[in-house]
Amino acid sequence: MGMGTAGARIGFVCVASAHLNKNGALVDHLTIQDKQWAFCPSDVRRGPHEWKPTGGVTLVELEIVVRSMRERVANETRAKDG
Repeated sequence: MGMGTAGARIGFVCVASAHLNKNGALVDHLTIQDKQWAFCPSDVRRGPHEWKPTGGVTLVELEIVVRSMRERVANETRAKDG
């Protein structure tokens, strides 16, 4: 688990489409996967997860990535609904 001047590095992010929706409840977003920090946008206690390596990003960087993933899924959903 890396820690530098920018803080802890997140090694994995859950990309399961069902987990990209914002969860308004108080939940756990961080867990350990393969001895590295892992982040689920929804809730790490709710599976199944689809872990994707991040290469080691900060939480701030990860928030930008997750926001982009959510926007992509929302756009795909709108396109399907016509």
